[in-house]
Amino acid sequence: MKTTVTLLLLTFFTIWVSAQYELPVTFENIDEDTAWTQFANGESDPENFVLVDNPDISGINTSDFCIMFIVVENADPWAGAFSDYYGPIDITEENHMMQMMVYKDVITDCYLKLELTQQEYVQDIVPNTVTDEWELLIFDFTDAIGTSWPRLVFFPDFPDPRESGSTCYVDNIGFFSTSSVREVNNVFLSVYPNPANDVITIQYPEMRQVTISNIVGQRIRSLEFMHTGHKVVDVSSLESGVYFITLDTADGIVSTKFVKQ
Repeated sequence: MKTTVTLLLLTFFTIWVSAQYELPVTFENIDEDTAWTQFANGESDPENFVLVDNPDISGINTSDFCIMFIVVENADPWAGAFSDYYGPIDITEENHMMQMMVYKDVITDCYLKLELTQQEYVQDIVPNTVTDEWELLIFDFTDAIGTSWPRLVFFPDFPDPRESGSTCYVDNIGFFSTSSVREVNNVFLSVYPNPANDVITIQYPEMRQVTISNIVGQRIRSLEFMHTGHKVVDVSSLESGVYFITLDTADGIVSTKFVKQ
């Protein structure tokens, strides 16, 4: 009887630990940083991976807190963090695009990885395109549809080779709505959030102009700028409704739409 009770308690504890948090990873829980383990970051000092105030709540990330990950100069290129507290993560037809917000002082590759063991995993690699502001990165796990993974791993700064350290802020890891992203010329065009209230973030490589039109084709706003893959646009003054976005890019003219609430 004592053995049975012990096994039941161990089973309950294991389930409680593994299901303590759910996606998305917002880091709004006061102890949520303790659900993660950093690795390959020099001595992995605790002060290099801490819950901090959001460094910029004026843009696309209005949450109060996030993770600050200081990558030291002698870190391995694959310095990152993992957690078993959000699984199992099921990749389905409805949920196979994932997101992670980053605020970095360098431009390097970012990895998002789902892992069973070090030999069994799926991952996607997306570079950030701006520094010192929040950027939403979208990771494609289409090839993993129908699988389930217990461990979530991120690498916010993955240069090869590493020549310096960095300070990275990470937030809002989870599934991304496929209604806000579509594939154009083998590249993802995303508008986030959609529907929107105040601002939208448009992501597509080498944009040089954004034009917003209403549903009858009247031009509402047009912005020109140097080539970029990331643009935040203020839409707070627009009336509620459906709007079309036309992008002038290195690939030509591409378009999509969004809803203003």
